[in-house]
Amino acid sequence: MPSKVFSRDAIIDRLHGPGFAVTDRTIDSHIRNLRGKFAGVGGTDVIETRAGVGYRLGSCTGARV
Repeated sequence: MPSKVFSRDAIIDRLHGPGFAVTDRTIDSHIRNLRGKFAGVGGTDVIETRAGVGYRLGSCTGARV
């Protein structure tokens, strides 16, 4: 869903279920790691940050297949 923005809380709920105790910074750390892996194959625009809201999938135009 490229146009849908996922909040950190929504990401935590989808991964671990509601009520799981994980800090927002844990999600930021995982996003940073994912961005690094995507960048390694040319995908610099795969994950977009929406300030104050969350993250969404980008256009993925730079990725090599």
